[in-house]
Amino acid sequence: MVPVHDLGVAALAILGLAFLIGWNGARLNQATLLWGIAHLALAGATFTGYRFHLQPDMPWLGAVATVLTGFFLASLHAGTNFLQGRIIGPGGLVGRSLGAAFLIAVVGFGGGRFAGSVLVLGLMMLVYGASAYLCLRMNYRLLATAFALKTGACLLYFLEPSTIGTPFQSPAIAGAGWVTSVLLGLVLVDAAIAQTRQRLSSVIKHLPDALVARRLDGKILFCNDRFAQLAGNTSPEDLVGRQVPLLAREQEEAEAMFRKVNAMVQSGPMDEPMRLERAITPTRGEPFPAEIIFSSYMDLGYPVILGLIRDLSERKRGEEERLHQANTDQLTGLPNRRFLEQQLDAVLWIAQRQHTQCAVLLIDLDHFKKVNDTLGHAFGDEILRDIAQALQEQKKPGDLLARLSGDEFALVMAGLPSLMSILEVEARALAVLQLIRRQFRSDGMDYQIESTIGVAFSGREGLTAAVLLQHAEVAMYESKARGRGGWCFFESDMDERLAESLRLESALRQAVPRRELRLHYQPIYCCDTGRMAKAEALVRWESPQLGWVPPGRFIPVAEETSLILEVGEWILEEAIRQAAQWRAQGLAPVVSINVSVRQFTQPGFEGQVFALLQRYGLPPSGIELELTETLLASDQEDLPALLHRLHDAGVGLSLDDFGTGYSSLSYLSRFSLNTVKIDRSFVMELQESSRNHSLVRAIISMAHSLHLKVVAEGVETWRQYEILKAEGCDFLQGYLLGRPMAAEQLRAHPQVLAGEERNIPDAVI
Repeated sequence: MVPVHDLGVAALAILGLAFLIGWNGARLNQATLLWGIAHLALAGATFTGYRFHLQPDMPWLGAVATVLTGFFLASLHAGTNFLQGRIIGPGGLVGRSLGAAFLIAVVGFGGGRFAGSVLVLGLMMLVYGASAYLCLRMNYRLLATAFALKTGACLLYFLEPSTIGTPFQSPAIAGAGWVTSVLLGLVLVDAAIAQTRQRLSSVIKHLPDALVARRLDGKILFCNDRFAQLAGNTSPEDLVGRQVPLLAREQEEAEAMFRKVNAMVQSGPMDEPMRLERAITPTRGEPFPAEIIFSSYMDLGYPVILGLIRDLSERKRGEEERLHQANTDQLTGLPNRRFLEQQLDAVLWIAQRQHTQCAVLLIDLDHFKKVNDTLGHAFGDEILRDIAQALQEQKKPGDLLARLSGDEFALVMAGLPSLMSILEVEARALAVLQLIRRQFRSDGMDYQIESTIGVAFSGREGLTAAVLLQHAEVAMYESKARGRGGWCFFESDMDERLAESLRLESALRQAVPRRELRLHYQPIYCCDTGRMAKAEALVRWESPQLGWVPPGRFIPVAEETSLILEVGEWILEEAIRQAAQWRAQGLAPVVSINVSVRQFTQPGFEGQVFALLQRYGLPPSGIELELTETLLASDQEDLPALLHRLHDAGVGLSLDDFGTGYSSLSYLSRFSLNTVKIDRSFVMELQESSRNHSLVRAIISMAHSLHLKVVAEGVETWRQYEILKAEGCDFLQGYLLGRPMAAEQLRAHPQVLAGEERNIPDAVI
């Protein structure tokens, strides 16, 4: 027959195993694990302790009981502390257990069994009492009561001091102890279950998304606070057992959704959640976009549908904001090119079906780069914002307005009845030009903003937005070529010219690396000595695809792009190299080199010139740079100083095409120059007593008074030769004296002219 006291031991062991089983199902609850260890340790300590009293000749039983008692005390106290969030690690638990066991052993084996038993009882009362106090503070009233009852039951043992820690206690005292121990264990099991349930409830309660679980009949099993709030209730418990639709605006919609989900669940378990996006209409408040995620699980053999409602308002706002940023110009707030093309494609689609037209006005601000470079980009941005605001205010219903790039805007006029609306488009273009035209003054200087417009009609051929914008851009460039400040309609031949220009540009990009460029030299003779004094370097291009391309075709293309820098750099080096080679061969004409505005104003141009002169061993006086009036009129701040440095170093500086500009006279006094070249337009029709004769005489006289040499271009007749020589012109250049020729031919060309017609070679007459 099993002893009565062992029944209590078995009950404690069963409770300990129950705790461990519960912990295995919810391992986050460390209190369950610690209480399980405590009850198993107490069962083991009681069993071995009773055996030690019955068999005193087996001291190892006392040692085991002592160690297990230490584990019981430390584990029970650690489990209660876990409820407060105080976690004791394995090392701390073992240390406290061994410390308590050591104290019990010292007292028990040193002071006798009775002293050890009293100490154990006192430590147990201390742990039970402290646990009751902690549970009371945490508002665990039932658990605090159970610990308090166990503490009171321990006091009963002092009624029979001699039986403390032995199996010889009276049945009443032993029964009270075991009953309170089992009661405490059961309350601890309930507390562990409640704590796990509370943790799950807290997680569900504090979910930012609405959560609801319902049966197939629509009745709610549980929900969280967010769902109750959307359903118009303050407490989730009030909704349990009720049928609440998923906040659909219409009941039919909710029922249709439920039927669909129920059918899926009844056909089998849902392998993956089902996601829907729809508007949710709360009982109180504004509708909002939401994602509903349905899943299912089995509860006691019955299928349960779990619905999660996630508010997408923030995400939708973020998507709208990103879409707005992607489609909007950040400086002006207008739509950008990407959005305009999307909208324009839709307008073209509608126009094609309604047999209407639309017109694209591409607006480009003239010389806006000068404003940015002179007054700064902040000032330029302010002007762009003002212009955008002005265009926005005059926009009509149905129009599209966008900023395409730095200083380009586009205005789309939609719904035009036919191409006869050209007068309306012209009036609109004129109004835009007048709207943008404005003058302002800054730092004592006057500035004027104007624009040029290119117009393209959609027609009936089904153009895309990108092609229509390209047509408007082609028309805009054509308008700039004809003269800025106006507008121009796109015509089909413009596209052909653009294609030709692009082909020419593409081929020109390969001209320098493929060595397709050549330099020809036209001789320039001194009137006094008749000797060849200079030779102007003129670039020629022989393309394998295009053949010989005249400079008048490819030089403008190069100047419109950055290619003029590459071509100009090659011309400069090749001309200096050839001049040095001629000098080494005893032929030493000054080589005159044409320099573009972009090349001359490029940073580092001065250093490049002197580096090339040093590389080829040519003195600065061996070259002459031909400058245009456009360069001198560019208002470059450091231009006078740069020209002065080049002049002082010995580099010749010549003003080309003199007399064709609007302020040539001022350049002669402002800049350090050596030579002026009379434009060929003055030399043509040059006869005695003609108007051109008087102008040429005045130019030569004025240049000499400023200590400048004069070169006359375009000398093609003997009569022109005689008049220019008689008027004291210093140098002559033209077909009469020699056409542009290769370097080898120039070396064989006459170096000296006798000054008589018969002495000029027939080949050059």
